Amino acid sequence: ADIPVWRGNFNGTYEVQSAPTDWNSEQVFEIPLETKSNGTPILVDGKLIFTAEPDQLICADAKSGKILWQKSNDLFTLHGISRDKKAELEAYKADIDNYTQQARKLRNVVRRLEAAVKKNPDNKQAATNLEVKRGEMEAYNEKVTEMRKMPFYRDFDMPPAHRTNGYTSYSPHYDGERLYVQFGFGVVVAYDLKGNRLWTSFIDHPDHSWGGATMPQIIDDKLIIRADDHHALEPKTGKILWSTPSEVVFGTPVPFVVEGQHFMFAPRGEVIRVSDGKKMQEGLVKINRDRSWAIFNTPALVDGVIYAANGVGKEDGNVYAYKIPSTVKSLEKNGLELLWNTAVAKDRYYSSPLVHDELVYVVGQESVITALEADTGKIVYEKHVKGVSGTAYPTMVYADNKIYQGTEDGDMVIFKPGRTFKEIARNKLGPYRSTPLFKDKVAYLRTYESLIAVGTL
Repeated sequence: ADIPVWRGNFNGTYEVQSAPTDWNSEQVFEIPLETKSNGTPILVDGKLIFTAEPDQLICADAKSGKILWQKSNDLFTLHGISRDKKAELEAYKADIDNYTQQARKLRNVVRRLEAAVKKNPDNKQAATNLEVKRGEMEAYNEKVTEMRKMPFYRDFDMPPAHRTNGYTSYSPHYDGERLYVQFGFGVVVAYDLKGNRLWTSFIDHPDHSWGGATMPQIIDDKLIIRADDHHALEPKTGKILWSTPSEVVFGTPVPFVVEGQHFMFAPRGEVIRVSDGKKMQEGLVKINRDRSWAIFNTPALVDGVIYAANGVGKEDGNVYAYKIPSTVKSLEKNGLELLWNTAVAKDRYYSSPLVHDELVYVVGQESVITALEADTGKIVYEKHVKGVSGTAYPTMVYADNKIYQGTEDGDMVIFKPGRTFKEIARNKLGPYRSTPLFKDKVAYLRTYESLIAVGTL
């Protein structure tokens, strides 16, 4: 009955008997939220647990939406510093923010002057102003860099983050004992369901200025996370057990078991042994050299086959199916078996693959849906969903013989699964990037502006 982790069945399907079609007239509640987040809530013991920018963990009653508790996880609080020290650091941070803002303003001025000089190389006044403003911008940037390196401040420095990704795109995870939440400024925190903080582990900052989104999960009694690298933590204490180097990736590894041993398939096409973090295989998906960070989504695992999708803009798009061998010896010797690799629409694939009834569904950022045969990779249909706006960030999900596909601007298209595309309904909601979740006759969604429940309690 609980939904303690994002894509807990390693696929985007919910086995419910009723799922809402009209998300406006069937609304149960809508609770305004102060700040946005891309993270998907989890549902545990009648409670919805979710994040809010930049460091909030929130628990709400699943029947009413009432906020039960809300915890701040800013670096000042987690380090447990005194009030006077906090005030000093906040003032120091305010100076950094001010210098950063001045540099950004100057960057816009520099760009305008660069355009003026490019348009008219003889414009000496613009060329002179360009050099002056560029020098001022560089001075501010150097000042910010110098201030961030100061030892007394380094532990409290917030790394840069993409304005839409933020610090809270990691959905929480509950293992029956502890609630784990990760933030994009280098920390993992464990709570109990009453909101008591159990431990804090300071890891490393994400390796990309867009932040991160890899969900924490328990595999083989280890808490697996990713910041700059993949890490395994001890669930009771947060102590790091092992670390494995990782290049930039936003999706979450999918775990699998062979003869009692645990492994995981990371979205960059790596097979990692969970006991010690050893890489068993890599290079199983195409990585574009110029945009090597463009691995955004999470693979699906259904009936012993891993399905992965990725692409980079107008350059490529690929879907893969890999079969998991039945023995560890075969895995160590031959690795995963490639069943098929199909070229699909050239696009970025933020949404994770969805597998249902022997079909694999993927959707690119421009809302082009492709359905493929799960056993052969043959394309069944390709459908460009028109009339929607915004990038297709939310992952497609299946519930009650319906597939839900969304966009960040709040469009939700509902269509029937099968070998032909048949739209059922459309809804216009508030902007969102998270994934809907379904329990019994109710669906929940965390939009940028609110927490909503739709259906029948």
